[in-house]
Amino acid sequence: IAPLLGMVIGFLISVFVQYLARRSTPSGVDKHFRRLQLVSAAAFSLGHGGNDAQKSMGIIWVALIVTGLATKDDKIDLWIVLSCQAAISLGTLFGGWRIVKTMGQKITKLKPFEGFCAETAGAITLFGATHFGIPVSTTHTITGSIIGVGARKGLSAVKWGVTTKIFWAWILTIPVSGI
Repeated sequence: IAPLLGMVIGFLISVFVQYLARRSTPSGVDKHFRRLQLVSAAAFSLGHGGNDAQKSMGIIWVALIVTGLATKDDKIDLWIVLSCQAAISLGTLFGGWRIVKTMGQKITKLKPFEGFCAETAGAITLFGATHFGIPVSTTHTITGSIIGVGARKGLSAVKWGVTTKIFWAWILTIPVSGI
């Protein structure tokens, strides 16, 4: 569901932002949204840390139980929560842009305002999933957001061959991980 939510939210945000910027010059829009992408990237990395950090926390928690430093009835220490969230957030903030850039060029060509819209849609989806305690894939979420932003330009703007390969990789991930 996360890729579909990201797609719908990305599409809606990009339509709204395009409407707001309809009277602006392309260079002005690029200038402002290059700066705003710092905010959207930070929000996306925070959402990534809040959701995916749960997996790292689980591994650390099990290690503490196995070594006898904690019991299953103890609460997870705040240092575990904060360190896992910080590690993933910082990793996304400083290195995740490469993934977003690569996906933004392979799935559809993104301009700065579209990158802002995709990252914002991904962040909203991740914050919602985290709020409800639903673990989701950040990569699936941002891919859906990028597809939604690209689809605003028309269905032909999205490279569906690339998207189909990504989809099949997702489908195969679950049974292969189970095996």
